Amino acid sequence: MEPNQTLPNATTSEAQDTPVCRRLRTKMYYVVGREHVNLRVSSPTAQYWCSQTATVMGPDDEPCSPEYCQPERGCFETE
Repeated sequence: MEPNQTLPNATTSEAQDTPVCRRLRTKMYYVVGREHVNLRVSSPTAQYWCSQTATVMGPDDEPCSPEYCQPERGCFETE
């Protein structure tokens, strides 16, 4: 899956139930606050990064986005 795409075949409610790594960040996370940012659905204008590496790549050298930062990754951290 390409970064910044929505989850395939996911409804809005399914996307809300999808866990996302607590290390995933975007600028709006700091502008409006964590509780007001939906990091479970990609935004086509958002730029995502990992707070652990401070880059667009996670500690496993894979890209950061809601689609990639899922429980299957070894670096995933629950909220």
